[in-house]
Amino acid sequence: MMDWEAHLNDTLAQAADLAYARGVPLYTYLLVDFRGRAELAAPVKASADLSHGSIWVGTELAVYEEIAPLLIELDDLSRFELWRGPGEPRTSEVLRLLRRLHQIEGGVYAVTHVVSPLPLAELMAHFAYYGEYGLPDGREYYLHFYDSRILDRAFQVWTAPERERFLAPLSLLRYARRDGAMAQWAGPGVSLDAADRPRQQPFALAQHERLLELDYPDKLAVQIRRIYLGVLGGGVRQDDLYARVVEQMARARAHGVESERDMLDYVAWGITISPRFDEHEAIAPALRAFQGDGLSQALAQVPDAVWDALLRAEQERNEEVEA
Repeated sequence: MMDWEAHLNDTLAQAADLAYARGVPLYTYLLVDFRGRAELAAPVKASADLSHGSIWVGTELAVYEEIAPLLIELDDLSRFELWRGPGEPRTSEVLRLLRRLHQIEGGVYAVTHVVSPLPLAELMAHFAYYGEYGLPDGREYYLHFYDSRILDRAFQVWTAPERERFLAPLSLLRYARRDGAMAQWAGPGVSLDAADRPRQQPFALAQHERLLELDYPDKLAVQIRRIYLGVLGGGVRQDDLYARVVEQMARARAHGVESERDMLDYVAWGITISPRFDEHEAIAPALRAFQGDGLSQALAQVPDAVWDALLRAEQERNEEVEA
């Protein structure tokens, strides 16, 4: 489990150093994604001691107030209780929220650390702009960057000037990556003139397609979990399933698998039957001969006994590991 208190203390230490070096006061905020976990927002919203606001204000998503991502200013009580150390009782609603988030699957990706000289309302408006993007053909899409997995993908598809504009009002931005590391970005911490930007964040078609490509393993993982829930069970973590999907996608592409239907089939076999099914002497020749699409038809002549044997062997290996 990620040591979220240590990471937050590190953010605060860096914020103090930056404030001293730049000679300006800096605020530390937490951008928290409450989609799918709205009940966790209630104590924060009920607290009279916290400054916070929805970054959906002014957008068409503002009507979904109960699940809106909140920008929360880190308060003095939270700072004091962090300073006392992890063994002390927590009365800070912010620290309680963070503890709960880090106890649930995917919660680590619901928190982004933000350090900026900008006041809350100005920073809310800045982030609100980035919640959607438009393509040259008029299509529009949401960009749920308050999930740090999506934010990390956005940084990969934004151009250098686009990244600079996103980071401009920020002094420091930190969030969790899937490998357990904390991503870190720095900005100059300056206000931007909203009149200088397009009405809507523009994406080129290639950027949109790249974003979909980066999202594809997660999409496949969700599909496989839904279709094969009885096989996988409910205890498989999304990150673990994601890693297995990425591995199988690489093997599939090595065999020329391209279509979504074939990719789903290949990855599903690799996850629910055997991760190295493609090496079996009855399957490998068919895969070498495979071209185009129709993977299930290409492997239709593989006897059921082969698949059954692969599954049994994999189950036995898993039992040995667990023993």
